[in-house]
Amino acid sequence: MTQQTLIAGYQNEISFQRHMLYNLQRWQSMFSMVVGIGVLMLYFFRQQSIWLFGAGIALTMIGVLMILVIGYGIYHGKKNLQRVVLRYERETQPTGVK
Repeated sequence: MTQQTLIAGYQNEISFQRHMLYNLQRWQSMFSMVVGIGVLMLYFFRQQSIWLFGAGIALTMIGVLMILVIGYGIYHGKKNLQRVVLRYERETQPTGVK
């Protein structure tokens, strides 16, 4: 494997992981909207319809759970990205500096 293909591979992996972290953040935003809708359903349907009130509870609980799970994935994804970037920087330094 040549140095150029190694560098290109690292750059490709870093850009891919950054894009995936961005996608996870978008999913987390979407689930925060789901929580907001669930809270609104809890507020407006608390005395009107038991089914809609129950749906509001379910949406809120599922949304909060998913926000936590995705946040956990983002946390570990950022740590992994840091490790890849540090390894990339170590590999691209001139020889003798490592």
